[in-house]
Amino acid sequence: MDPGVINPFSDDLFVDHSDNLPGVSQIHAQTFNRVIEAFESLGICAENKTPDDKLGRTILVTAPEAGFGKSHLAARLRDHLKTASTSVSLPLDPSRAVAWPVVLGAIIRQFSHVTCSRFEHTSLLAETGRHLLAQLAIQHLEAGNSLNCPETEANLKENFVSLFCSDSSSSILGWTDSHSRSLSHEVSAKFLETLGLTPSELGFWARLIIDFHWRGEAALEPLRGLTNGEARERLLQWLRLASFYRPVLIIADGLDGFFQSESAGMEIAGIITGIRETVPRSVTFLSINEDIWESVFENRLPSAWKDRLTGEPQKLYPITPEAASELIMLRLNRTPMIQSAADQFIEKLKNDHLWIDSETTLSPRIVLRQANQLWESDATRYLSHEREGTGKGEEKSISELIDKADFFEIPQKGLPVSRPSVLEKDEASEGGRTQPADPLPKSLLPGLEAILNPSFRPTILAEKEAAPLLSENSFFAPTTPKETSEPLTGIDSVINDIRNSGKTVFSESAERPKIELPEREDLPEPSTSFQVGDLNITPTKGGKSRSPAAETGASSDVVNMLPSLAWEPNKSLLYSEAAKAKDIPISKAEIEARIKEKEREILSQQPIKLELSKVEGLLQKMGDGHLGLSQTEERYPSSRTTCLRWKVNGQSVLIGFESPRNVYFWNNLLQQSLSSNRQEKITSFSHPSDSFDPSLFSSFGFSPSVIRGRIDAIEMSDEELVALYAAADVLTEFEETANLDVAAQYIALTLDPLWRRISRPLQSQ
Repeated sequence: MDPGVINPFSDDLFVDHSDNLPGVSQIHAQTFNRVIEAFESLGICAENKTPDDKLGRTILVTAPEAGFGKSHLAARLRDHLKTASTSVSLPLDPSRAVAWPVVLGAIIRQFSHVTCSRFEHTSLLAETGRHLLAQLAIQHLEAGNSLNCPETEANLKENFVSLFCSDSSSSILGWTDSHSRSLSHEVSAKFLETLGLTPSELGFWARLIIDFHWRGEAALEPLRGLTNGEARERLLQWLRLASFYRPVLIIADGLDGFFQSESAGMEIAGIITGIRETVPRSVTFLSINEDIWESVFENRLPSAWKDRLTGEPQKLYPITPEAASELIMLRLNRTPMIQSAADQFIEKLKNDHLWIDSETTLSPRIVLRQANQLWESDATRYLSHEREGTGKGEEKSISELIDKADFFEIPQKGLPVSRPSVLEKDEASEGGRTQPADPLPKSLLPGLEAILNPSFRPTILAEKEAAPLLSENSFFAPTTPKETSEPLTGIDSVINDIRNSGKTVFSESAERPKIELPEREDLPEPSTSFQVGDLNITPTKGGKSRSPAAETGASSDVVNMLPSLAWEPNKSLLYSEAAKAKDIPISKAEIEARIKEKEREILSQQPIKLELSKVEGLLQKMGDGHLGLSQTEERYPSSRTTCLRWKVNGQSVLIGFESPRNVYFWNNLLQQSLSSNRQEKITSFSHPSDSFDPSLFSSFGFSPSVIRGRIDAIEMSDEELVALYAAADVLTEFEETANLDVAAQYIALTLDPLWRRISRPLQSQ
């Protein structure tokens, strides 16, 4: 099989790209048409809807098991509706809390990051917001108010996207900015009823949208750090504004992680029911497998909520053999397989797996996996039909070509290479037996015998005789023979010599001057501060740490990571003659004495307080020098400081230095971490003078399990805080000196338990 032909069935899961869309039209056509009809009924303007139409719709789509194409169906709906709807996804997965603040943040991010299909370089948030501002101006013109609007009603309706752009030549955005309060408080009662907003709520969104056009995403700050009830109201208000402009498709998919959850069903049903009752021009596409429905929703919901979710059920059934054939053909069209071979491929699948049998259950994933097995076993046979069908004929193998003497002789004479014809091949054989080829030229014998006979070693004279003949070939560049002190024996020695492990080794080269380094003293025992269970790490003479678990072969992320955290001083600076002339080398005992002296000075200054700026400065300096971790700096909204991200053995640790009183920053940091789906923990520092209580996140709707799985608050005692401050002061004293690396090394060892405490995975605590 051609190695360049990619297996089209290697991915039996849904992949959201153009090759898979719109997909096979026969698959789940009934459910597809049901959702499309629901949107056609919502196509009329929101102002023309009757009181009976004030409810949204929830379509429950269930499948017997995974692999029936639920996610593919949702993507086909997105692709088909395009500009007829605004499509967003509910962020429902176990990695984040099922709470209104999380859903609000995720949906606002989708609106602000996704580009609308009608207008290039315009986000869904900007498009929806500009439509609202245009409607406010139109309401003003229809009421006949005297605010001197710079644009006409017709122009506002037709060109609202370009008019309200921040770099537009029109002054309508600045005019709306100046009169935003009047515009939102003087609209008609009917308009407010259609939106389902009060004048103050409408004014809030008008002001936020105007600021978004002037300041970008920084204007979205008022939507962060809300309580569960506040986030619920803001989300429903925004969805009503978005659906006023265009119907909204809300997709709730990927709920498998909530299997047998006791509380997830109530939380998810509460959000979906709230959207249905408050956003009239919305369709919620709830996609779920039957085992998840039974374990999460069926027996855990009150009858009223269950009735609302099951009002419009749609069950996905097995696909037909005709739809399965179309699905396979769709994948085979990506390969060079000809039509007749593709038909045979599908026919074999039908026969081998009894597709036409009444008891056979076919789903898209089952069909693709069956095709994958056949492809891996017989793809070469079906792809070979291409050459027979196109008349190209079967190409000769390379062994048939190079097994000819003239193949080697002709290029050396400067003549073109010609492949033997079929007639010549027939004449060269008698009675079905091939005559032996002409002997190889002498110039090739040494190289061939060196391969076949390991004991063969060509003489220098033979090499010189072969050189003129080989040089006639313009494509041949002779190599210079390598001189060795003793003969090489065998091809293994030749290969080993190339790898510097044969007869001629690196040690035979000219000796280099050795650098004599003073032997370092034994490293100190780790401090008892910041205790880490029973790790009992013992530093060794080489600057590495060794634990009993590591000696016995125990595998632990913490233990495996810690030896690589040893600090290596810059020897070129420490032991250079210039450094010795400038600074006298300092010993470990002097560093420890200086730290103790600093600790006594700090303890005399009562009371001890948590100074996060000092903690940040020390961790930043030490993190830059550690070889066992990768450190980067990141800045987040609502923060006056930067966060440090440590990556140790595949684990990400995000360290924040904001006060616990800055609840908006910590709430935003947790939301960003959850939305990134990154395996990481957030580390904070706490002291009685500035206590950090992780339960503050519960006020934003985060469940206790999410908080425990993400937040790690390090409680600092007075002694531990003083040790950290003293180390920071001593390190500062040695800056711009040749002893900086040595001081940093000893300080790192003194605070070794702190590095372990910060990098320790949450699940091991």
